[in-house]
Amino acid sequence: MCGITGFTFPAGGGAAAARSMHAGRLRRMTASIKHRGPDAQRALLLDGVALGHTRLSIVDVASGHQPMRDKATGLTVVFNGEIFNHVELREQLSGGYAFRTRSDTEVILAAYLQWGIDCVRRFEGQWAFALWDPRDRTLCLSRDRVGICPLYYAWLPDGHVAFASEAKALFAGGLVTPALDARGLKQTFQLWSPVAPRTCFEGVSLLPPAHTARLKDGTLDVHRYWDLDFGVTPEPVEDAPRLLEELGAVLEKAVRLRLRADVPVAAYLSGGLDSSLLCALAQRQLGGTLRTFSVGFAHARFDERRHQATVAEQLHTEHRVVEMRDGDIGALLPRVIFHAEQVMMRTAPAPFLRLSGWVRENGIKVVLAGEGSDEMFLGYDLFKETKVRQFWARQPGSKYRPLLLRELYPTLSVSQQNVELLREFFGMGLDTPGSLAFSHQVRWSNSGRILRFLAPEFAAKVAHEDPVASVLASVPAHVAGWRPLARAQYLEARTLLSGYLLSAQGDRMLLGNAVEGRFPFLDTAVMEFAARVPEQLRLRGLDEKHLLKRFSRGKVPASILERSKFPYRAPIVGALVGAEAPAWARELLAPDAVTATGVFDARKVERLVAKLRAPNAAESEADTMALFAVASTQLLAHHFLHPRPPPAADVEAVRLEAA
Repeated sequence: MCGITGFTFPAGGGAAAARSMHAGRLRRMTASIKHRGPDAQRALLLDGVALGHTRLSIVDVASGHQPMRDKATGLTVVFNGEIFNHVELREQLSGGYAFRTRSDTEVILAAYLQWGIDCVRRFEGQWAFALWDPRDRTLCLSRDRVGICPLYYAWLPDGHVAFASEAKALFAGGLVTPALDARGLKQTFQLWSPVAPRTCFEGVSLLPPAHTARLKDGTLDVHRYWDLDFGVTPEPVEDAPRLLEELGAVLEKAVRLRLRADVPVAAYLSGGLDSSLLCALAQRQLGGTLRTFSVGFAHARFDERRHQATVAEQLHTEHRVVEMRDGDIGALLPRVIFHAEQVMMRTAPAPFLRLSGWVRENGIKVVLAGEGSDEMFLGYDLFKETKVRQFWARQPGSKYRPLLLRELYPTLSVSQQNVELLREFFGMGLDTPGSLAFSHQVRWSNSGRILRFLAPEFAAKVAHEDPVASVLASVPAHVAGWRPLARAQYLEARTLLSGYLLSAQGDRMLLGNAVEGRFPFLDTAVMEFAARVPEQLRLRGLDEKHLLKRFSRGKVPASILERSKFPYRAPIVGALVGAEAPAWARELLAPDAVTATGVFDARKVERLVAKLRAPNAAESEADTMALFAVASTQLLAHHFLHPRPPPAADVEAVRLEAA
């Protein structure tokens, strides 16, 4: 993947001073995201539009340079991502277009000329692109179906627009004055990410996944071209053997398409079912040459190296591991927030940033990863919790039904006091089990406890913002009529998957070290297949991903199929206030620094830090999330409210091409 930048400006502005200003701005924007594409940085000024590109060379290394123009029409594109079915599309288009390269970028040009912006419906891949059509002076923006690749935009004076893969490019170009968006922050504290198009920055919008936007005559028309549909009629349960065969076919194809590259493709191996299965399929398709990479933790509570080694040994992959200590995580967090450009409640992205660096140090640019499987095949505890709570809601006064939650959270004891706490914590909303928010009420209520730490002035400023109402308002009305688990899946994909896992923990931690991630479980055919699989074959009782496990038998070690699901986590308290905590944490969590940012109450934060720093302190999830919410907010303000310009050498290295 790569990085894209650009902006529109008044046509006919050919004065030397104006062109020099636009050129300087474009080069600074492009240089600011060099980390996304260190292989080449190029920029192009046309009449009315500036386009920049940083390249990570993966397909057609020799001739796939961007910005790329069609000589006959002047159509020009900058593109971040991969169109995995570009070979098949090229065959369809070759009769009416004379291809000059083997790149998937040129396929976008040819497809647009043939089918218009609806060409994106035919793409299988992950992308964000901007396409300038001089014939009618329109700028088209597009983002892939689930939001793997980011695309930000901002309004400029007189109906013009700037866009970029990362918000920092808009700041580097002087097009947006950086300021924190109070509503976006509040949404993130409760929902884990802002509700697109809102972001954590004022004046910066995010094009939602599965959307295109068309700018013409100062009007931006934003249109959804695809949506996840979990409301389809499921296949009959008795068709399990046929569904098992179909699952194999769509997964094999999804992996095969994502192994297409002119550079080696490796894989992340977590030690869970999803990555293990992908590694098994990829190893067979590659003929035994797969390289796998994992992260391990010095803290035994988080470590999965034993399971990773079991899979690597059985599959005979060339396997490498990087270890993380609490101090390593704390030291990495400033870079994490710089790349993520949003507030977080978990430190989990930090090991992923180190892992992508380890991969890059080993000469790899592309990795397969297992994101999307839990959302599509009902793998999360949230889905089991929803099923139990729906069952409980039929008899809300039952003494026994809530005890089923012990199957999900075995550390819960059975004392009468804890049963009452369990009822209080998980029993919310039992009187409205048909509500759209039912599945996520417990999570959103728990993370919403962070709001108690807000500074009074900041809380008053966003008192009118209800994050839950905001996200529910973004959901199409027909979703409310779906089955409970289908509603839960849709919300999870629209919030945590798109807004956090694929962005803050995915794209940003990968491209921070110029590594591209590919996600076979988010192949369109795989997602649409999963929606048709009966829930009983995905979540059988409380056995998650049942059909996927059946397909995996004989392909991955039995111990991986039998192990309980292990949620990925990374240390928080030790990384921020423990013995190995870095100096920046002490400085930015100090009362004066917290007061200066103005988001959190400095006295409450001081008490929280003291509580978690105490010997043998009990670490509640609410407290640890609040701690990192404060720390990441402080880092966000530190990095972006007074941003530094990109290095002059990087700006000079951007090649400005003639039109």
